[in-house]
Amino acid sequence: MTGQRWFAVRETAPGVYLIAEPGHVNSYLVLGDDLALLYDTGMGIGDLAGEVRALTSLPLLVVNSHHHYDHRGGNASLVGVARDFAVHAEGAESHGSPAPREWLESYAHIARGLREKYQALRALDTEAFFLTDSRVEVRPVPELRHWRIEAVRPTRLLHEGDTLDLGGRRLRVLHTPGHSPDGLCLWEADSGLLLAGDTLISGTFFAHVPGADVAAFAASTRRLAELPVRTALLGHNLRHRESAGFVADVAAAFAAVRDGRTRPVAATDMFGTAAWRHDFDGFAVLTALRSTTPEGPEGADR
Repeated sequence: MTGQRWFAVRETAPGVYLIAEPGHVNSYLVLGDDLALLYDTGMGIGDLAGEVRALTSLPLLVVNSHHHYDHRGGNASLVGVARDFAVHAEGAESHGSPAPREWLESYAHIARGLREKYQALRALDTEAFFLTDSRVEVRPVPELRHWRIEAVRPTRLLHEGDTLDLGGRRLRVLHTPGHSPDGLCLWEADSGLLLAGDTLISGTFFAHVPGADVAAFAASTRRLAELPVRTALLGHNLRHRESAGFVADVAAAFAAVRDGRTRPVAATDMFGTAAWRHDFDGFAVLTALRSTTPEGPEGADR
């Protein structure tokens, strides 16, 4: 790419770097004494390997939080750089297919629209509120005609309770289904650091897509809320970092959605898929359509 870098990179916790594709996906590089861990690889746009190697020369372990294309898009660029590509065993087979052309074209269109909306927001913001942060500005979308997300077969399967020893720091694998059956978070008990992927995001939770399960989402987020979290690093949106209070709020929200204690409204997601939208303070949950009325628990995915 030329001009502005696609990635926004900064240290967000001791020895932990945010490698953001602002407005799209947040990946995180965790540095140990002996090994570096890259949690998610984003969209496959821009020189991810170059960003990683500018930060560390340590051997690299890639861990994908789940199998969705936007979290494994950069895997292919790291073949020959990473020692291993690790995923939860539940989703290993789902890593065997590349992103379809239709998905790529659809997302490229969405990305350009996102940039336009951000420019309008930024123009309004600079007149009065000054809430936006130029360090994480949504980037202009590059030419994506030749964009591909190739399949990379995992070389290591992870399970609940596995420990990843980086030398001087250890992260535990937590199986957190909900957004997808193979979702995993990484928990560093010594620092209270949680790498959350799409199990926690500061925007709209996609609990309506194939493989999503609201009851599993509620169980996973309740489990995370019971941890002594100091810092939670999130998978999407410009607000990438939250604390224990946010985790508790998300867990309470999913319990309310699961139990039919919300009043959702008809909405669509960024791809135009119809869903019920459950609004909370600072985030929303989308659930699959189950009836023609949003009233009562039958109006949302249970």
